[in-house]
Amino acid sequence: MSNDSSDTTQVSSGNVPKSQFVKRFQVGKNNINHSFGSPLRVVTTALLIFFASQLAAASLVAFALSLGGSGSRLSELNDQAFMQFSYVVLAEGFTAFLILRVLKNRGLSWKHIGLNRSIQISDIVRAVAGFIVFYGLLIGVGLLMALLVPEFKTDQPQDVGFNNLSSYLDQIMAFVTLVALVPIVEEILARGYLYSGLRSRMRFAPAMILTSIIFAVPHLFGGPQLVWGAAINTFVLSIVLVYLREKTGALYASIVVHALNNLVAFGVQFHSSML
Repeated sequence: MSNDSSDTTQVSSGNVPKSQFVKRFQVGKNNINHSFGSPLRVVTTALLIFFASQLAAASLVAFALSLGGSGSRLSELNDQAFMQFSYVVLAEGFTAFLILRVLKNRGLSWKHIGLNRSIQISDIVRAVAGFIVFYGLLIGVGLLMALLVPEFKTDQPQDVGFNNLSSYLDQIMAFVTLVALVPIVEEILARGYLYSGLRSRMRFAPAMILTSIIFAVPHLFGGPQLVWGAAINTFVLSIVLVYLREKTGALYASIVVHALNNLVAFGVQFHSSML
């Protein structure tokens, strides 16, 4: 993990310590510490972006269903692959658009949240290593939870949509959505905007933990009951993703690990429908 004590420099004006992570994303004389705003502002903005995007996408899909006259309801969305695909595309598109607008309004750009260079071989190597570490941590956490809380269930089903894949086209749409689109946009929001904004004002460990908690909480409500297994797994995943974001200074390794994890989950959850 990163060591903040060895990762600071002195700013020429005022001798205020500044992390190398923050320094990497400065452009000209812009002070990124002040550009993102306070941690509370960053967290609030990230949550507003997430919920506003979901609401806008749901509203458009509901409107399309009403125009179609098929009698389908928004509550049946998960049973219709095309409508689920459309919903996710809209939601992720709105998310990316709102992030860009927020960045521009703050005098920032994609480069400030980890899209500041092209992908490198080292990103792939670190992603593979991070993926292995993640599953090692999952095994360790699972064993620990089994000892401390014997009734803890790690196999609770999580609703990820696409409950009815009746054709190869449905399978392709589910794959593109869950393994490609969602990891990219979620990383841009969580490890990109949210973590970068927190890290500009906070040390590595608290920024990592807060980002991971915020990322894990929505997964807790991914089923008819609280899905503690998914929330804990997602928290552990975020710890690894944040570390890669910090270590590489970019989002690419985090995106690859996130996609690999979703690929495994996709194969486990949908293997019967793909046979």
